[in-house]
Amino acid sequence: MKTKFILFTAFVSLLCACSEDSPSEPKDTFDASVVCPADGMNAYGEPNRGTFTDERDGQVYKYTTIGNQVWMAENLKFDAPYSLCYAREENFCETFGRFYTLYVNGEYFALIDQVLADTICPAGWHVPSVDEWNELANNVGEGKKGSARLKSSNDFGEYYNSGSDDCSFNALPAGSWMLNGELSGNRIYAIYWTSTRRSYDTMYAYNLGSQSIEINRPRMTIRCLKN
Repeated sequence: MKTKFILFTAFVSLLCACSEDSPSEPKDTFDASVVCPADGMNAYGEPNRGTFTDERDGQVYKYTTIGNQVWMAENLKFDAPYSLCYAREENFCETFGRFYTLYVNGEYFALIDQVLADTICPAGWHVPSVDEWNELANNVGEGKKGSARLKSSNDFGEYYNSGSDDCSFNALPAGSWMLNGELSGNRIYAIYWTSTRRSYDTMYAYNLGSQSIEINRPRMTIRCLKN
């Protein structure tokens, strides 16, 4: 009996030692007061959060500073060529912004209109690349926690998981506009254009909820980044 007890004790000790040597999950060290403080000045010498005016149409946008990046805190609403507003709901575009195509003549499967892609954001701002979206994800943390820190805290219905919006990014679940003229994923997910090409006739999109890179849909929303 004594021998069995000694063997059992040794086995438990071995398990404990293995447990101590096992790599633990990385700690969540996110601190909004460090990553995206509401007060203070950013690298551009401007307040970390504020507003600016698009000189093209007088539209006023909120912005927020996250890490070294300055993002629009609203979806783009500029009436660019071939952009559409979902007219079946009053004030839809005021909340979710417009849906944009970056194709020549607005025709899906045509060539990408690079001039349009380069000028669709207000002066001094641009459509972010995949790398710039990934930098944002790295700043707020990966996975559901990271996404929640960017997602709007508003209630958009039973299919939308509200976020904490720690950085006042206010990601909105606009969904995307499909070829049949219907919305897909409205009030469910947020997906945005990137400026990174996948091929001569497709670009990558950034799905904020899953923090994944996908192929672009016919029309999607745009969130601009300061140059």
